[in-house]
Amino acid sequence: MSLEPLAALLLAAVLFFWATGAHNRLVTLRNAVAQAGARLAEALAQRDAAQTLWLREVQQPLAAEAGSLQALADAQQLEQTAARALAARPLDATAAREWLAVEVQRASSAARVLALLEQHAEVGLQPAVAEPLAVWQEVQARLPLLRQAFNDAAAEHDRALLQLPTRLLVPLFRFASAGRV
Repeated sequence: MSLEPLAALLLAAVLFFWATGAHNRLVTLRNAVAQAGARLAEALAQRDAAQTLWLREVQQPLAAEAGSLQALADAQQLEQTAARALAARPLDATAAREWLAVEVQRASSAARVLALLEQHAEVGLQPAVAEPLAVWQEVQARLPLLRQAFNDAAAEHDRALLQLPTRLLVPLFRFASAGRV
């Protein structure tokens, strides 16, 4: 066998193994984003379950504030829909932006209702309200860390997409940048 075919075969093998390794790295990073998204979705589901419980319990005592309570319930519905879309497509930047927009709306509505609960402390101290509210607050405190973990995984994924020569594989395997929350 002459030297030229051997060199071409060696070059083809090196390119094949490099492409396989780069592809596997990108898949691993994409899976890390999906796992971070799943942890975020799980926390959001916990928060929603707790919010549903305490929101139901404050309907009667805070009946005069039905508009604020309904605004929070509506924002929660929108946020759940956006969270499901983000969980289904954690790398979709549009889904991330939509979730972030409704999360801001939900946070504003929740702040209003929490202020009402502070004004009506006797309502917030009832066990049927206090216990799910404590769970809600605990999950709420964890969300920034989970969002940061998601964003860090997405940033690492996106950095890998931009590195040469890996960038050459992006259109071939249809990898795309991840969104941020």
